[in-house]
Amino acid sequence: MVWNPIARRHQEKRAALAATTARAVLAEWAKVRPESVAADWARLLPKVTAYVQAGQLHAAEGSDTFMRELLGPEAEGAPEVDPAQFASQTPDGRNAMSLLARGAPTAITAQRRRLSPRAAMARGAAFLDLVVRTVVSDTGRQADQVAMVANKGVRAYVRVVELPACSRCIILAGREYGVSSGFLRHPRCDCTMEPVTRRNRPSPLDAEDLFESMSPEQRRKVFGEAGAKAIGDGARISSVVNARKSMDKVEMFGKTVQVTYTGTGSRRKKRPPRLMPEEIYRLAGDDRDEAIRLLFRNGFLR
Repeated sequence: MVWNPIARRHQEKRAALAATTARAVLAEWAKVRPESVAADWARLLPKVTAYVQAGQLHAAEGSDTFMRELLGPEAEGAPEVDPAQFASQTPDGRNAMSLLARGAPTAITAQRRRLSPRAAMARGAAFLDLVVRTVVSDTGRQADQVAMVANKGVRAYVRVVELPACSRCIILAGREYGVSSGFLRHPRCDCTMEPVTRRNRPSPLDAEDLFESMSPEQRRKVFGEAGAKAIGDGARISSVVNARKSMDKVEMFGKTVQVTYTGTGSRRKKRPPRLMPEEIYRLAGDDRDEAIRLLFRNGFLR
């Protein structure tokens, strides 16, 4: 079994975009002085936020292109994703600038705990790298799923996983989920999804395929010495790694019920918050038309 080259290329582009955006943010973080973290980062924050929002915009813009390239005629007539709506907030509905601002207190707290200036700044950089990569990747997946829900020809999706990957993602490789099912992920996860339609029936790499393609060193690194040996001796990968206990459908930075006031164009007292896609799917249940209606109403389709 092999990945569809279009789906694989889509994943590679999305991962590269997340990495490029993170590098741009870290280049700005490198300009921050350890003795003036708060002031320097406050000055750079608008520029950094713009970088992240541009990354989110590009990630969302790729969704309709991916659907057209992969599905061809089956993508015709489906509502289009509005990329700007996905770049107006983080995937859990938060303000991007407020989230990125936490890089400064992360470094300051490390200094107060008597870490060296270099180590403290590295702590802030690690936090920002995790946040930026996660936000951009989650934004892209969120837009992909909205595009799939909007296209009634899409029946489900399969998980696209490419090495290197963690054990939690590997055991989910190639699994099929309902089109509006929550996407299991972890911070910095770069897995993506491929739609299932009447004509597009993916036959992707599964956990066993990925394990067989790994070198002994890769197996030990991902599964541990004992785990790799157990799998090599015939143990089921899913019995060695229980992904569902360590991965969560809930957004990493948010709550179970996801709403946002960002992008509503009015003050909180005048208008209700905007539902996020994951909450829309939960509310709509099996009613696909209701999900599409709510996606339009909340601005994610046009």
